This record gives sequence, C-alpha cells and structure tokens, in this order.
Amino acid sequence: LGFTTFDPYRLYKGYKTMTARLNEKGLTGNLKGEGLVQGGIIVFGHDGKAKFAYREETGKEVPIHDIISAVNAVKTGNN
Repeated sequence: LGFTTFDPYRLYKGYKTMTARLNEKGLTGNLKGEGLVQGGIIVFGHDGKAKFAYREETGKEVPIHDIISAVNAVKTGNN
C-alpha cells in the first residue's frame, strides 16, 4: 500500500535542499497565507480535452520543459 514511516532526518534534509534551491534563485517568501493549498497546471487541446496535467508538489521543481512541450504540441496540432 505504500506506507512509509516518519523520518525526521529525511524531512530536515528535504527542507534544507528546498531552502538552498530557493536561496540560489534569490526567491524569498513569508509565512502568511494557507501553506497547504497546492496548485497545478492543465494544458487543454483545441478539442477541450486535457492534454497535460501537473499537480504541484511542495518543494519540487516544476517540470517547465514538459509544460512547454505540451503547449507547443497543442499549438502545432500534434496533440
């Protein structure tokens, strides 16, 4: 079923990696707002059907190249 155990070291390591990436890019933030709300991206084709979907995962890099490829595929009609 994919059960995992709580690993504080892994959590800390992931936080440090994410913080380093944000600092490297010069991004700052605050602790205001709803931190558990996540977003995502859906690319629709000309037929109105979803051709690509990305569900945000906190701390993970957005697959920008995949998104651009999906948009270009819809634009050129290769969907």
